[in-house]
Amino acid sequence: MSELLRLSEGAVLTHLVTRAELAAGALSAVDDLRLWARLADGDGVPLAGGGRVRTVVQAGEPSLKGPDGWLAGVAPQDVVALRLRDGTLELSTVTLTGFPADRAIRVVREFGEQALDALRAFAEGLEPSPGASIDVVVLELLMKAPETFADPLPPLAPLLREASLELRGGRVGIVGAPWDTGSVADLAPLDVIRLALVRSALRTYGEGADLSKAITYLSRSEAVLARIADEVEREPLGPGLIEALPRTEPAALLLIARSAEGEGRSFEAAGLIDEVLSLAPGTAPAGRDAAEYAACRTAPGDPLPVRAAHLFRQLLAYVHRPARRRLIDDLVALSIRVAEPALADLALFENDVVGEFLDARGEWLRDDEVELLESWRRTPLRLWEVLGVAGDEITLRETGEPGKGPVTLTDELLARQALPGDLMLTRLLGDGEGPRVFGHPFKVDPARGDEMLALLTDPVDPYAVAAFFRRAGRTPGATPG
Repeated sequence: MSELLRLSEGAVLTHLVTRAELAAGALSAVDDLRLWARLADGDGVPLAGGGRVRTVVQAGEPSLKGPDGWLAGVAPQDVVALRLRDGTLELSTVTLTGFPADRAIRVVREFGEQALDALRAFAEGLEPSPGASIDVVVLELLMKAPETFADPLPPLAPLLREASLELRGGRVGIVGAPWDTGSVADLAPLDVIRLALVRSALRTYGEGADLSKAITYLSRSEAVLARIADEVEREPLGPGLIEALPRTEPAALLLIARSAEGEGRSFEAAGLIDEVLSLAPGTAPAGRDAAEYAACRTAPGDPLPVRAAHLFRQLLAYVHRPARRRLIDDLVALSIRVAEPALADLALFENDVVGEFLDARGEWLRDDEVELLESWRRTPLRLWEVLGVAGDEITLRETGEPGKGPVTLTDELLARQALPGDLMLTRLLGDGEGPRVFGHPFKVDPARGDEMLALLTDPVDPYAVAAFFRRAGRTPGATPG
């Protein structure tokens, strides 16, 4: 600790104070004041004027807590300066005018270099995080150039963010760093670096910026290209960035196509995918997209029931695309993982993904297919009681509707799974000839039937239905028809 005191002597760190901090009587030390949190851990540090400043940790985040009233002269949005002088912390408020800009530039440059070094070390398995520890970088600056923090500079957090760096839990990394470390566990070290650098280039793009390196990284790694394409579909690119991407490069064209798909312009995306494959026929993500688009064009000689089953498979593929996958993930988070197939059906209809599919890809559908999908949009989720099973036929009756007659349908798989008295949560969809169960029904405990019926008032809340099965503590799926 004596060495830390020696290195920090005379240094001043600043912080923008919030109303919540004043109410708590403590200053957040996650980012700006992290070095002082390290210094004040344990016995604390004396405060000029009396008392001690100590580090307290709540919900995993450190803050600096002083004696009662130590922030009495501070107002919300004031910038406070904490200087270490003779082993004592001095607190004051400052106005940041005329600060030494060269030192601020030095700070930003050092943090940027350390962030890149941290990314490389993480990719090579030498460090557990893709970001550099803020207090360590500050200490290294003090060792290299002790005068760096001799005068108040802007608070570190906004200063570094303005320089297109990211801060997470006391660490700083480049924009696009893989903070969710498990998400890149299957990538080679070089691809981890490429992924982060491409993300950074796309997310921090400014007019006139050079994207050639990013395109080169994408072109050299299909794994990185596939990841970035998925991310672009989830968060489509802005017009300026799309304009800047070179349309002579297959990787750039794929990103433009995925951006169009993410905005519901599948017909435009399909044309761009054709261009990608004409330039680079082996581009796997583009090949998969092309196959999916081609599958929207059904065989004209197939009867409508056959095409209906095919269309349902296309709907499932559509809801599993990156732009909509979160609808399923959010439901799974509230329920149980083994229920995912049934939850995909729930996400598909209760979020009107069917309507989005029609808007995006309706140009490829036949008139009777459009009419069929429109009828599916109007078909509600209902609870059905199994009245009887005979061979491949199963007879159902809608619960809570005593006036409605039974419905009989042919479904070999479902008939083998169901028993009289079972309750199934599903929707019966027309296939052009009669009712059919295309998706994965939920089995409902008969003892909880009334509880489920209470959730089926239109509009159905898919999150409440998903949570219902988590509370059940059992597998809700049944074999699909």
